[in-house]
Amino acid sequence: MDSLATLAQADFAVQLHVVCALVSIGMLPFVMWRKTRDRMHKIMGYTWAVAMAGTALSSFAISNFGMVGPFSPLHALAVLTLWTLYSTIRAAIRRDIKRHKTGLRNLATYGLGIPMVLNFLPERLFTRAFFEGNGWPALWASAVIVALIVLWRLWVREDRPMQKVLARLPVLRSV
Repeated sequence: MDSLATLAQADFAVQLHVVCALVSIGMLPFVMWRKTRDRMHKIMGYTWAVAMAGTALSSFAISNFGMVGPFSPLHALAVLTLWTLYSTIRAAIRRDIKRHKTGLRNLATYGLGIPMVLNFLPERLFTRAFFEGNGWPALWASAVIVALIVLWRLWVREDRPMQKVLARLPVLRSV
């Protein structure tokens, strides 16, 4: 229960950021892997996009480790997230489904994955709330999970970059 108390004492921007990020992560499988692209997909997609935008926008009110004034590299990721949301929704409206899917898959992988890993850096609020300051195991676990997701995405891509790389390795050809 200490974790909820820690989050309850945080600034409103942090609370909003956490809620929006959790909604984005929770909805992700339903939006990304839904087979039919029907009205429900559209409703869930826009809800996910609003949650992602809320996560990105609320990050600008959080500046506890700024490198350039109040801003850190994560704020650049927030700008990229907002741009990707805009461009991919625009692509869907124009019926450019390939660009829409690619952009949102990248946003889901990198826009959620990289911040997830960085949340577990020592002395971050999330680490203090859930791991009593020792977030190293969670940091390593989340980094491995994101790395595996990136490798899986490279493996299942249509142009198959991972298979091409592995096919060139002489050790694996004899197996």
